[in-house]
Amino acid sequence: MEELKIHILGEDEIVILLGLLGIEGTVVRNEEDFLKEFSDLIKVESIGMLLISIPLSDEIIDFLLDYKKANKKPFIFLLPNIFQPNIEEGDIIFNKIHDALGDIVFK
Repeated sequence: MEELKIHILGEDEIVILLGLLGIEGTVVRNEEDFLKEFSDLIKVESIGMLLISIPLSDEIIDFLLDYKKANKKPFIFLLPNIFQPNIEEGDIIFNKIHDALGDIVFK
């Protein structure tokens, strides 16, 4: 069985930083570039995990959530901006799940 790889899509700094750890990556500068690269990378069988570290609109986040619900592979993880203060508040996926649960619980 082939060993699965991790690939990061993000801004220069994080792609370089993780590249020093041996993780392959692609620099993306905007959402259009992100969507093109994402579409190409999800077709690569050897990629088991995609790390994403770029600010994305709610529309793109919703697209990624829908993709994750429908596909097991590759695993997709949105990295929070490690350079921001109060990093724990920036987890977009967690916040969306928390909001959805709040809507269900408090109805």
